[in-house]
Amino acid sequence: MVHTELTDGRPALRRIVLFFWLTCLFCAWLAAAQDKADPPLKQEDLKLLTIGNGKTSSGHAMGFRIYGAPDGTEGQTYYAKFDSLPAARQQIEEWANKPGRSVTSREQKLKKDGQLIDERVMAIRELPKSNEKEFVIVRRDGLTCYLIESASLPTALKIEGLIQHK
Repeated sequence: MVHTELTDGRPALRRIVLFFWLTCLFCAWLAAAQDKADPPLKQEDLKLLTIGNGKTSSGHAMGFRIYGAPDGTEGQTYYAKFDSLPAARQQIEEWANKPGRSVTSREQKLKKDGQLIDERVMAIRELPKSNEKEFVIVRRDGLTCYLIESASLPTALKIEGLIQHK
């Protein structure tokens, strides 16, 4: 059988569509294979390494915890409860805007009456003397503030997931 191509280009268009469809199918297969090869980190996978306490730069009592992930990365969280909203908001801004940090996103949750009850700031810090980054999450739930830092974003997010939010 002899195949002749029409002058309007339909067989060429079919080949392009088929190529595009096969490329998409390959990309989906590759993404699924990567998900199976690198299972997501679960909160249960974090190991509590250290618990301690100290003070913030403003003198408030603060606690901290250091966690280890199965891949060897570590992350830490610092937390403090404040007596007033202005003090808590000041601490959030101090942690979020520390020199060397670049804020990448800010989220705020409001009550129906417009009162700000929850804040979340994500930032990245370039680590000195290396090409690596540190991921930073700063949260405020009511009057309690949290600072989470890790070289691994999945580890930082899992530590954040351990926090009991109101």
